[in-house]
Amino acid sequence: MVRVRPIRHEDGELERDFLARLSQEAAEHCFLGVIRPDRAAVAKELTEPDERREFAILALTRQHGKDVVIGTARYRADESGKHCDCAAAVDPAWRQQGVGSILMNHLIGVARMRGIRRMYAVDAARCAGAHALAGYLGFHSSPDPEDPASVTFELILE
Repeated sequence: MVRVRPIRHEDGELERDFLARLSQEAAEHCFLGVIRPDRAAVAKELTEPDERREFAILALTRQHGKDVVIGTARYRADESGKHCDCAAAVDPAWRQQGVGSILMNHLIGVARMRGIRRMYAVDAARCAGAHALAGYLGFHSSPDPEDPASVTFELILE
């Protein structure tokens, strides 16, 4: 069973464990560019979103009697509060099982409720899984004009 809830300050250890299961490449393409070599510092930053502009959620499951993060998603709104960038990451062992869709659908719903009109993400052109998920969710893609190795995904929220 998968549960989704907002991230909390006390989730630092859960987030560190999750980050440790991601490859360096996956970590670099997620979390809106905050991944640095010191993953403990990153976990602290990820569990303390600026509530005025950011929203972050976790997907959790129980393993051996304790909660384990299997995915996370977040957005960060611009100063106008009408546009946001977004990112999601799923534990490699849980990919292709709907976790990314669950997380992103929750994130999109919260963004709509908060008046965000446009979500976007930038990802590596070679990340087929991200492209498939973005297409499934209704995002439109286009080559990133500043980086030919990247693709920009955009979703207009009605």
